[in-house]
Amino acid sequence: MGKWRLRSSESSGGTDIVTLIGEGTVFTGDLVLSGGARIDGRVVGRVTAAALLVVGPSGDIEADELRAHSVTVCGSVRGKLIVEERLEIQPGGRVCGQVVMEKEGLVVSPGGVFEGAVEYTRDAENEGSEVPECAIEVTA
Repeated sequence: MGKWRLRSSESSGGTDIVTLIGEGTVFTGDLVLSGGARIDGRVVGRVTAAALLVVGPSGDIEADELRAHSVTVCGSVRGKLIVEERLEIQPGGRVCGQVVMEKEGLVVSPGGVFEGAVEYTRDAENEGSEVPECAIEVTA
């Protein structure tokens, strides 16, 4: 399989997309991705991504748990998401469920939809300071 280079407008570096789940493909079970991936099909189950996970416009994930370094959503994701760096919901993208962010990197672009709650975990350096619990509910 070939590699695609996805360049973010916010960084000079790129991320190699080494896995593609194409439109019309349905995957059920535990999906473990070692590099960047793009999902344009349907995934049901647990997803673990060590790098960037892109959910394309036709992508649909129903996650018992989705754990990733960074996620860009142009399609639909439902379930529990645990994100290390950044969750970006693009116009036309939809995220429904519980989101746990390890850093403050949640971005909802105009036209993107987020329904659920967000929890920010504490950093080791801020362990002693009080961090208020934060929940956001947004409906269309």
